[in-house]
Amino acid sequence: MKKVITMLLAVLLLLQTVACAESSDNAEETASPEAASAEVTGVEEIVEETEPEITDDLPESNFEGYEFVIFNSNPESNTWFTTVHVDVEEDSGDAIPSAIFNRNLAVEDRLNIKISETEQTADQIKNTILAGDGAFDMSLMQGSNILAHAQSGYLMNLHTLPYLNFEKPYWDANAVEQLSICDKLYVGVGDFMTTQIDETICMFFNKNLIDDHNLESPYDLVANGTWTLDKLAEMASTTGNDANGDGVYDDKDNYGMMSWRGVFYMFLLNGCGNTLIEKDTDDIPVFTFYNESFVNSYEKILSIIHGEKKIYFDAEKDVNNHRVQEIMFPANQVLFWSECISWAKALREMEANFGILPAPKFDETQSQYYSCNNGNFFGMSVPVSVSDPERAAIIIEALQSASTKTVLAAYYDITLKSKYSRDEESSAMVDIIFDTTTYDCSTVYGLGGVKTNIYTMASENNKDLASFYNKQKKALTKTIEKIVEKFQEMDDQP
Repeated sequence: MKKVITMLLAVLLLLQTVACAESSDNAEETASPEAASAEVTGVEEIVEETEPEITDDLPESNFEGYEFVIFNSNPESNTWFTTVHVDVEEDSGDAIPSAIFNRNLAVEDRLNIKISETEQTADQIKNTILAGDGAFDMSLMQGSNILAHAQSGYLMNLHTLPYLNFEKPYWDANAVEQLSICDKLYVGVGDFMTTQIDETICMFFNKNLIDDHNLESPYDLVANGTWTLDKLAEMASTTGNDANGDGVYDDKDNYGMMSWRGVFYMFLLNGCGNTLIEKDTDDIPVFTFYNESFVNSYEKILSIIHGEKKIYFDAEKDVNNHRVQEIMFPANQVLFWSECISWAKALREMEANFGILPAPKFDETQSQYYSCNNGNFFGMSVPVSVSDPERAAIIIEALQSASTKTVLAAYYDITLKSKYSRDEESSAMVDIIFDTTTYDCSTVYGLGGVKTNIYTMASENNKDLASFYNKQKKALTKTIEKIVEKFQEMDDQP
């Protein structure tokens, strides 16, 4: 869908260009209604040809009113996510809730089921599974809980379930590849949910400040492959200053960059193509962060952030209140702001224009841009206590396939590309961000606390990665070995 909409915009722009050219050559001629209709028909034909119907290849099924029960550990109080629940009681007319309502209704009608959802903590989910009464069919939990439940044998390996086709576009292929361990997959990520989209990190920029300081267009830099760490530092250095002249840099001053350390350092490191964990040929996680690329990227990032001129504001470290970000950026105090993309909601009332960017490259020789997921999303899992695995799989696959043109379309094309962002260029940037998203096992599963330790070191300007790696290596290796041992002990069919 993302590529289709981008192509549609390009076609419309081409038609507009052709029309303008014809108008300049034949100023007195006007296009007939028939000609205009032909142009529109042409666009429709192109879209039809380039957007094949997405099918799920499921058999016709009638589950005779079965209640498909979802346990969701995402509490309603967790309001910073765009959506918390995956079941909506009525059509409110608001884009995303309406899409959820209609998605569920379509699947209910198709399979003759009733979908219900209840909030349950990870411990409550575990206890219900241990009861073995088949009380629910699917759960939504964060990565650390999913890993713990999987190691204890409470969850099904999704690769063993029939009808779940992870090659279909409504499943996130990056997540499928990067979050499996020992070729076993216990967390599903796809169009059915939106929390993983919310957790994708981007960089917002203030377009008014770009113009005020006569800076290059960040969009042009991205398009030209020259959006790099050096360019970020160069541009950021032009806007930071002690605005009130009191000699103290705090939330009353101006900065080139702003974020909080829990997000910013890994955002930039991942943007340079680095991860904390990679996997070997046996699909076993391996800690690889101490290598030439990671070290070079780490040292360069620290030299920029902790340079002589104060250009970076750490909302967590500087004022111990990361909510101050949503005040400072709209107040034109910051040129670049890195956060989870869901924070675009905080900018709806912002008077100045803003745009969205991917993370910068390490340098211009880097082959592509890389984006990252912050890891705290709520992924899908299936309990071993499920009463009918085949039925659960059919319903899950149907929910995923029905979500692309409903929930994903509402979130991505209506909300993110239109309601929150201010220009068409941001749409292209969002495509880049989501197409290149990395799901680092260490971040999603919280392995060894490496992410926290890395960004804590970085915030203190500690460049001694060698000592840190040697100190952590034994414990991290043991952690992975225990996980692998548990997974290898499990049968393919739990």
